[in-house]
Amino acid sequence: MSLRVGVFAFMAVAAILAGCASSSEPVATGQEPEYDIVTLLPKDAIPSIDRPRFYSVQEADAEYEPDEVVIGVEFSGDARAYPVGLLSSHEIVNDTVGGRPIAVTW
Repeated sequence: MSLRVGVFAFMAVAAILAGCASSSEPVATGQEPEYDIVTLLPKDAIPSIDRPRFYSVQEADAEYEPDEVVIGVEFSGDARAYPVGLLSSHEIVNDTVGGRPIAVTW
């Protein structure tokens, strides 16, 4: 049986490229641009998932749509799929895959 969940690994390329975009206004020599840092949540406001539980293939087929976006990880034949929807509310999953400790972030 195959898991009907599409597996995608994402990189934060858009965020990196957005941070590297040049301004339309030149900065005078010796002047640094000013940035405002806005803190939306206090430190540790979003808890990590430290002991993730997983659906069986049959349960995942019933729970998720075939085009569900997930981050997929596989080491030594041990595979996991982390739904992006869940990661959007937790952002970090600490897990062990194929005997290797990993942190999945979104």
